[in-house]
Amino acid sequence: MKIIEGKQNIISGYSSYLQDESKLSYGNVEYLAFPENDKDISEFLKFASSKNIPVTISNGKTGVVGGAVPLKGALISLEKLNKIFGIKNVDNEYRVHLQSGVVLSDLFAYSENESFASEKYFYPVDVTETTAHVGGTVSTNASGERSFKYGPTRNWVRALKVILSDGNILNIERNKIFAKNYIMDIKLPNGNIKTIDIPKYKMPSTKNAAGYYAKENMDLIDLFIGSEGTLAVITELELALIKKPKNVMSLLSFFNTEKDAFNFFFSAVKELKTAVVFEYFDNGAFELLTPKIAGLPKDRKFAIFFETEFTDNTINDITSNIEKLLNKNNSTMDDTWGGFAKKDMEKIREIRYKIPETINETIAKRKQKYPDIHKISADIAVPPDKFTEMISYYKSKLEPLKFQYTIFGHIGENHLHMNIIPNDHEEFIKAKELHLDFAKKAVSLGGTVSAEHGIGKIKHQYLEVMYGKNGIQEMIAIKKILDPKLILNRGDVFPEEYLK
Repeated sequence: MKIIEGKQNIISGYSSYLQDESKLSYGNVEYLAFPENDKDISEFLKFASSKNIPVTISNGKTGVVGGAVPLKGALISLEKLNKIFGIKNVDNEYRVHLQSGVVLSDLFAYSENESFASEKYFYPVDVTETTAHVGGTVSTNASGERSFKYGPTRNWVRALKVILSDGNILNIERNKIFAKNYIMDIKLPNGNIKTIDIPKYKMPSTKNAAGYYAKENMDLIDLFIGSEGTLAVITELELALIKKPKNVMSLLSFFNTEKDAFNFFFSAVKELKTAVVFEYFDNGAFELLTPKIAGLPKDRKFAIFFETEFTDNTINDITSNIEKLLNKNNSTMDDTWGGFAKKDMEKIREIRYKIPETINETIAKRKQKYPDIHKISADIAVPPDKFTEMISYYKSKLEPLKFQYTIFGHIGENHLHMNIIPNDHEEFIKAKELHLDFAKKAVSLGGTVSAEHGIGKIKHQYLEVMYGKNGIQEMIAIKKILDPKLILNRGDVFPEEYLK
């Protein structure tokens, strides 16, 4: 196993490992390890545990909340754990067995090219960053555009191999080990039992990536999914595959008003049963995109991007239904961009990806004058019946301040990203206050403070809003049993003061 020692050696030669897409960066790291197998990881964790050295797990570095950024101690990169072992059929379900460091795009290509069935199968979780590693997506319970139909990563994980901070290795299969009410017994390889109390806080009914999964009689595997590397190192996985739709078309429909766009969505989500994706763009997004995307309509400033499956037998009925829904909401097929071919679908999807890209470019220019500012991005989801109330609340607070902002994203799951782009330090401070206020509002509506990004190192206060201090202490009680030296991913999920 390759290990780089010494802070200056790591900073000078491996500085890219000290940051992720959050742009947080720390340099007080004495060890950078590149394990190649479970034994390497187990031995390194035993060493770190014996010396009380904090260990941060790095797996793709595509997160936006600083999860892979080491505060101090040691960093383990899982990039060499990149093998795909193959696909097997278990109880008439195809599963791919692979290591944690496999890049998502490589998994997509593998399932596309392998001939293991008469029909094509694929892994349906489509996070935005296809350079993400599968282990990282499991540790954050990641999701994407298609989670409207297929749900988050958790729904597709069938088995995990994890290594605890004392070096013990657990092989966990779904539907094998369950809590008894709120008590979970975990048997170690040596026969010893670790018993944990499942937290009794209420989980939101929305998609959620905030804190530990906790339910009565829950499956053990769900404790590790979404735990952000604070309980163990994930080294191997089995993920379920499903049949790939034969035909999918992408459409981007433009509307005059927010009300028309929302009403189209409310109707389509009920009537368009073949839909796979629903995304929303507001007028703030159009303001950002107009200089970059040729041909955007000048008189229509709101849009719904959606994808739907179809067959030769259903295409006419589906398009007719879409046209009726559009007409009811003051739009038409003439006001819609569509694509069937892969290149056309990718072109439409690229518009969605250009929104955060343009936000980042805009804030980078403003940081030249105000280096301490950054975008304020809410990752909030609320129950369907509270969606319009949450949007109205955003606007009631933002409009009077004349801030530049945009609200876009996963409308299919009532999960829109609210982004404030501050012009200066004063706006930045106010925007941070608003973010906390928005988090409190979302929780009061039964929603989550983080639907897909996780908590990491930058959203601690929002986790407390969601579960309270008692809920956080319940989570930490689990961590103390599975990671008694508290060395794994220090700073992630929990503020330091809770770990003392």
